[in-house]
Amino acid sequence: MDLIKLFLLGAMGYLLAGFFDFAQIRKSRVLSYLFSVGFALAALPYPILISRFPSPHPSPLSRLLLALVIISAVATIYVATVEIPLRHKTPGTVYNRGTYKRIRHPGFLAHLVFNLFFSLYCYTAAITLLCIFFVLCNLVLVAIEDVFLFPQLFPDYPTYKQTTGFILPKIRGHR
Repeated sequence: MDLIKLFLLGAMGYLLAGFFDFAQIRKSRVLSYLFSVGFALAALPYPILISRFPSPHPSPLSRLLLALVIISAVATIYVATVEIPLRHKTPGTVYNRGTYKRIRHPGFLAHLVFNLFFSLYCYTAAITLLCIFFVLCNLVLVAIEDVFLFPQLFPDYPTYKQTTGFILPKIRGHR
């Protein structure tokens, strides 16, 4: 499977993840279940790439980078799929605690760090470019969520947007 096909596979995952959010707005359990496959599709290129492109680095550096890839992957999975269902107790409202207290899309930052470590681990220009494209796909998804989808899904989202940064914390002045 060449890199273009892997990009299309991952990009399709991000598109389906957006449809998943839309299905949540429509309160369609069937469509939500169907479109949830997008999260797996967005992640699938990475194990394929690791299996086909071993790290060119010396063994100690390779192990360190692989550990950082795994840690950042676990952090991304936790923030994007585990934290809210595990800790949020009020359905239909914005979760504004934990990693979501200071920024609205901490999963994007975790995904960015993961892709940085992943591209350093594989250390090829083509994979680095692929990682950049995946980060851009994720940025488009979170921007669409932020502007169009989440305000429909959560009535208190506009207030949350005023007090919480998009992907970087808002600077709070002294009062």
